[in-house]
Amino acid sequence: MQIVYGLLQLNTMENEELIYDTPSTGKGPTGFERAMGEMEAGLRGDNEGIPIPFHRLRKYLPSIQQKTYYLIGAGTKVGKTSFADDVFYYGAYDHYKELKDTDKLDGFDLGIDYYSFEIDIVSKIIKGIGRKLWHEYGIIADANTILSKGKNHCSSELFELIRGYRDYFDEMEDVVTIHEIPENPTGINKHLLSVAEENGTIHKSNVSKDPMKPIIKFNRYEPKNPKKHWLIFLDHIALMEEERGFNTKQNIDKMSQYFVKLRNNFNATPIVIQQMSGDVDNDSRHNSGRLTPTLRDFGDSKYTTRDANVIMALFSPFRMKMPEFQGYNIPQLGNSFRNVEILENRNGEPGVNLGLNFIGPSGTFRELPVAAQMNDALYNEARTMTNNHPTHMKSNGIWVPSNRI
Repeated sequence: MQIVYGLLQLNTMENEELIYDTPSTGKGPTGFERAMGEMEAGLRGDNEGIPIPFHRLRKYLPSIQQKTYYLIGAGTKVGKTSFADDVFYYGAYDHYKELKDTDKLDGFDLGIDYYSFEIDIVSKIIKGIGRKLWHEYGIIADANTILSKGKNHCSSELFELIRGYRDYFDEMEDVVTIHEIPENPTGINKHLLSVAEENGTIHKSNVSKDPMKPIIKFNRYEPKNPKKHWLIFLDHIALMEEERGFNTKQNIDKMSQYFVKLRNNFNATPIVIQQMSGDVDNDSRHNSGRLTPTLRDFGDSKYTTRDANVIMALFSPFRMKMPEFQGYNIPQLGNSFRNVEILENRNGEPGVNLGLNFIGPSGTFRELPVAAQMNDALYNEARTMTNNHPTHMKSNGIWVPSNRI
């Protein structure tokens, strides 16, 4: 993962006034021809996208798509970053790596720009290690255990398992660029425009009648590889540096405006994480008609909800001391239960709820059966965060292969 600390200057576009609109000059394919091209690409299977890890969720969000703006919201410490990473970040990278390792890419490519202003790169890798340990071995190891902090201890066996992940994370550097230092919306946009320019041809024209004052008009973008997915993460959007003279709302509005242009013009896939207002987890909401988050609860700015194609919100009924939610017994699940709701979906069905088991120490999730299919064994497995196919179990505080116990 390359770390970008400063702004990457633009080349030909730096001093140009870009006007983003639909080409009307007759140059290049018409809008209808481009639409037909996308339909034909779908018939060839090029629009299948990147599979979403949760099977029931796939019914409503078939895949991670190009040219789609996803917005994920939740209250504090509910797991919105973990959810975004599980579904979109690792979901996309694991899909890419599987195709690459089995020589089935067939032109598919992946590029990720991750603006991680809340979590530094080392912490994100440690969390990713914990995620893989749980999925592959059934081991629950939080950052304190992995880093042997305090009285927590990373055993030699656990250390050797983690060493085996070197190639997995090293190969991420081929597709992922982590941006740790907060920048303002204009700085972020300048870098992303340069990435778009590196990966395709931007067709422009001068629409000014004054040769001394050129006005450069954006006509269309021609990617070098139409099968390349470009994911842009921003975690979270309120942590950007503020533009001069802007308040937080204006800053968020500006960045969301940039994301719309990047989506529409360069086939980008923004995944934006946004803090929801504090009263989402406030007991006073019991007096209202709805305890779960709504579009009104997105804090600091509502423009993101106007601009996004898909809006999802995480909710913890346990925090609200609810005895039951969507048929699930919340006291039996405790804080390991999360509900994800699709609040808006331009190309599909909104108002969809899905029960998830939050493996908090490992920063990952798994899909729960529908409430009617839950039984005592499944409730216990979810509450204790037990992997249903563990290869390792604890013996005297040390994780060892199950066949040795």
